[in-house]
Formats: sequence, structure tokens, C-alpha cells
Amino acid sequence: MMQTDNQSGAAQSPGLPLYSARAIRIFSMLFSAIAGGAMTAQNLKGVGQPAAARKALWGSIGYTVVVLVLVSFLPEKLSGSWLPIIIGYAGAMGLEAYFKKFTSNWSEFPKKGIGKALLICLAISVPLIALVIYSLTVDQS
Repeated sequence: MMQTDNQSGAAQSPGLPLYSARAIRIFSMLFSAIAGGAMTAQNLKGVGQPAAARKALWGSIGYTVVVLVLVSFLPEKLSGSWLPIIIGYAGAMGLEAYFKKFTSNWSEFPKKGIGKALLICLAISVPLIALVIYSLTVDQS
């Protein structure tokens, strides 16, 4: 059964699997808003909105860059371990609101598995974390 969304006019098939809002929030909090943006972009491509998909991805990259610049000005005692989670959650909520502009029936779509997204995020994050740890140990010696 194909449905047409009122705002976008694009035909949407609830049989097409999409990343859930919860998965996008978790990936945005654990990895970055860029991870959530990539997942949202995949969802938007899936519902026939490639231009919106590019905007979601570039918007999440821009958001991350702006946040990194702003956080660099914070006093050290404010930049605790809770800050990335809150920033990621805020980015995810923005992505979710943006996606809802293009489909109002997100919950009717089957949920897409997160395995591939998790592997990609880990493949990027683990080497970066290892590099940071290595650079810290080299600096101390």
C-alpha cells in the first residue's frame, strides 16, 4: 500500500525499513550527530527525498563543527563526560523533527537493523580512540 505524505508529495511505502528514531538518538549520543545525520539521510533517501537527505547530512556535519568550536571555549570544568551525550541528544532531536516534516507515519515503517551502521561507526571510532590513547601515552613518556 503506497501513501502520499501531505507536505512532500512523495509516495511512501510503509513496507520499506527505516532506522527508528530511538536508534538515531542512540547513535547521535554515543558517536556523534554525524552518525545520526547519516542514518536520517538514509531514511530520507528511502522515502524518496534525496535533496532533504543531503541537507540532513550536511546539517549534522555543520552542527557538529559549530558545537566543537563552541565547546572549545568552555571552561575545562564544564566540559564533562555528560556534555557529548546532551549535545548528541539535541542533534538527534533536530534530526527527528526534520525527518517528521517529510513523513508523519514513521512508526508504521518496519525498523531497519543497526548492524551495518554500528560496524561503520565502530570502524571509525575505535581507531580514533586508539590514536588518542596512543598520543596521550607518547606525550607522557
